[in-house]
Amino acid sequence: MASRDMSKVLMRIMHDIRALDNNVRLIAQQIKLIKRNERILARSILALSRKLNMLKESIGRGSSVDESKIQELQDQILHIREDLMRVQEDVEYIKQQLHRTLTSDDVAELKYIVETINPLEFVTYKQVGELVEKKLREMGIIR
Repeated sequence: MASRDMSKVLMRIMHDIRALDNNVRLIAQQIKLIKRNERILARSILALSRKLNMLKESIGRGSSVDESKIQELQDQILHIREDLMRVQEDVEYIKQQLHRTLTSDDVAELKYIVETINPLEFVTYKQVGELVEKKLREMGIIR
């Protein structure tokens, strides 16, 4: 009976370890995606900033520039800044989540402990008593 309970506990622990490992992997993927998006947004900001500077220079030289183009670029820059702020908020949220979850090293350590100790191989005092009593009966020492 106790070995069944131990087996259930071990199965729950292994299930939890797998779930935690999956969560850690998912968070790592999300971080990679956010970092990639952040790099893309940064490059877009730089490109738009260069375009805006070129327009300002051409205005300074007396060239006629369509005001709608300048406004369009400013709108794009504003939009990209908003996107970048959202990405930064996502990064902060993921960092907070990481502090509340196990790291992959923690999961590996738990897995090692469970595999090394293997609670299924342990017996309770009651089980030892029953086994000793059974052996003594088989040997004819007690009835």
